[in-house]
Amino acid sequence: MQELPVFRVGEGQDTHRTIPGRPLILGGITIDCDFGLDGHSDADVLLHAIIDALLGATGRGDIGEWFPNTSNDWKNADSTKLLGHVWEQLTQDGWKLQNLDCTICAEHPRLGQWKPLIRQRLSDLLKIGTDCVNVKAKSGEAVGPVGRNEAITATAVVLLTRTPNTEI
Repeated sequence: MQELPVFRVGEGQDTHRTIPGRPLILGGITIDCDFGLDGHSDADVLLHAIIDALLGATGRGDIGEWFPNTSNDWKNADSTKLLGHVWEQLTQDGWKLQNLDCTICAEHPRLGQWKPLIRQRLSDLLKIGTDCVNVKAKSGEAVGPVGRNEAITATAVVLLTRTPNTEI
């Protein structure tokens, strides 16, 4: 009798303040914009939420434990490298990503034209089909820090599977 795979769901969320003089990077894509996000690394709020979702699904803590903002090792780090490091560890342990659903909340810039590029970049980074990745964009409707363009937030949900006989 074949054993059924183990299923795990993880969710992640991140928020960064907007600041002038920095590039805006979302999902590993540099967005044409007059501001960026404040953070110890490149402040890619979407990749940070995805990393937290992956770590949460596998019970491995959060991004701050893996890449503390008190360490100069991660100062201005490229978040695609952080995601790559985490994903490599998880795949070595037998985890497979079934799907990723994520949402970026930003008043400005409007992200409709950028969603296909972000989706493709996430697909490439995680080595899964674009049909397994969904990227949504929402505005803040002029409410709260996102609506006042003071911050951008992102959320992510992942479904991972692993065969039961895979040792961690």
